[in-house]
Amino acid sequence: MRHSQLLLACVLALHAPLCGQLVTVTTAADVIDVDPATATVADLPGPDGRVSFSEAMIATNNTPGHQTVGFAIPRSEWILQFALPGRAVLTSTVGYYFRAFDAVTIDGTTQTAFTGDTNPDGAEVAFYGVELYLVADGCTLTSIDSSAVTFSGRQGLATGNTGTMNLTLFQGGGSRVEGNRCGTIKIDRSNDNVVIGNVAQRVRVLGFGPAAPARGNRIGGPLVAERNHLTGYGTYNSEGLPAGATIQLFATSDTLIENNWIGTSVDGMAQGNTAATMGISFEGSNVGTVVRDNLIAGILGQGRGPHHAGQLFGWAIYMTGTGSDVDIVGNTIGLDASGNPSLGSVWGIDVGYAGRGTFTDVRIGGPSAGDGNVVAGHRFVGVVVGNTCTDIRLQGNSISANGGLGIDLVTDAWVLGPTPNDPLDADSGGNGLQNHPVLDRARTDGAWAELGGSLHSTPGRTFTIELFSSPTCDPSGFGEAARPLGTTQVTTDAAGNATFQLTVAATVPVGHVATATAIAEPGGATSELSACLPFAGWVCQLDLGAQGPGSAIASLCGDGLRAGQRSRFAVQGAPSGAAGAALVSVDGRPDVALLGGTLVSFTGFVAPLSMTADGSGRAGLAVDGLGPPTFDLVFQAVFLDAATPHGVAFTNAVRARFGR
Repeated sequence: MRHSQLLLACVLALHAPLCGQLVTVTTAADVIDVDPATATVADLPGPDGRVSFSEAMIATNNTPGHQTVGFAIPRSEWILQFALPGRAVLTSTVGYYFRAFDAVTIDGTTQTAFTGDTNPDGAEVAFYGVELYLVADGCTLTSIDSSAVTFSGRQGLATGNTGTMNLTLFQGGGSRVEGNRCGTIKIDRSNDNVVIGNVAQRVRVLGFGPAAPARGNRIGGPLVAERNHLTGYGTYNSEGLPAGATIQLFATSDTLIENNWIGTSVDGMAQGNTAATMGISFEGSNVGTVVRDNLIAGILGQGRGPHHAGQLFGWAIYMTGTGSDVDIVGNTIGLDASGNPSLGSVWGIDVGYAGRGTFTDVRIGGPSAGDGNVVAGHRFVGVVVGNTCTDIRLQGNSISANGGLGIDLVTDAWVLGPTPNDPLDADSGGNGLQNHPVLDRARTDGAWAELGGSLHSTPGRTFTIELFSSPTCDPSGFGEAARPLGTTQVTTDAAGNATFQLTVAATVPVGHVATATAIAEPGGATSELSACLPFAGWVCQLDLGAQGPGSAIASLCGDGLRAGQRSRFAVQGAPSGAAGAALVSVDGRPDVALLGGTLVSFTGFVAPLSMTADGSGRAGLAVDGLGPPTFDLVFQAVFLDAATPHGVAFTNAVRARFGR
């Protein structure tokens, strides 16, 4: 380790001064020949001419101000090299004086400067068999290896420590754990701490019950440098059963878990620990938790003999106990760092099922860009909602390639699998066993998709219908939800019925399948995925040509144009956000040269219909069928286009034959 680590500590520290008077430890022996009650820095060294770590702590505790404890221990005194080679190891049979009651910096880079980089895997100073307690506010620990250290003051800093460190923040608060390589980072009844940029096995955030939660702690952050790589934690019992949580939340409030890689190797491409069974575990009471933009993968505990050989256990997110106001947004769950669903668990997200928890107001995904999670590659269910959990909203997510249902609402009888709709949606269970929509329409022309169907549920209630496309259907016939297409809202009538239709600009191949969910507003209780309906192709009307100037292209495709059918006049390639109009005529031919292009000669009635291109240069109008008798209309669109010589662009013309 190098002096740059101390410089980083000086820059990051939340207190001042940091790098004050230096006290250098010169022996590994735990000798004390100064008065513990009165000795100050000025009294060092004692009669033996050496300074032990206990003496250094005694002196800094008795000397006002912030001192730094450094190390220059000769290699001739290094002990326990069979266990901790290349490190100056400090131990104590008493350990009482391994405590800081006044602000201090413990700086292991000084030992590196004295003897060189003797530990290629980390720092050159370690404490063995004794825990270091930093009780005072404003303490800093840097470049220590494979030790147990507890901060119980406020505004502490642990940075650049290595090996199998166990770092604990007990009570106090406002501390920072940054840039360490360690085993466990534990926040115990402590508030407003920041844990960023570490490589560790696990993080634990522990409160003291609902009345005294650990508040306002942040694990990770939006910057790549703030990402924690948490490789997984787990142990085996005597029967070979694995168990362990990589992030454990017990009795917390307003915790943020952001942009971490949880459960994988540091490169995100392999499982980090074969005994880890939970990626993020909610236990006790947790309120106001945000789980955002994390990669959660590789959580798959592998059983051993004598009783669990060949068995698999794992939950990417496991929620037991109680909780509310939880956001799970923008995460990839089961995907490796390259985006492949190769590192799934058994269960993706379990809201209160296996752990018999009670949760409400949980938002998995959301309506805004970036809110949706990708949940894929799990051996069983993508998202399961326990029968005592209510108002669990799922929106904007991609859920696919799981062995079980994409979304499974558990019945009061603890039954898994597709749940049939019931009259007036009066049954109970997870999310009230919200009825799912029934699709009766899924059409695509390769650029636009149109979906429709019905919902039967609670009378007089508003629902958000979310629609999806997937390459294939789940073997159950219900789901998947690989790609969210969009939403529309309906309100059920007095009989509990509503219909819906939505047309979206989306490239969906014929043969892909459509599914839908119903979200009860305003609470958010979301249904299981509907039965699949394959996308069928559209019938397209005759293109008469006459395009230009400009690059916009029009089409008129759909079921057809008989009574009861619907098609869509769609434009692609218009200028982004451009205003325009569809010109509709009873008769016409593309034979009028105008403004550098060809316009239809509208010999009959002309009806201009306003259109505005979206950000992708697309616009469209629904066209309902009529007749018989059979008659023709001609459609052509014009748009403002600054790129053309006259500032106007024409699409091609399309003949629509109604009633046939």
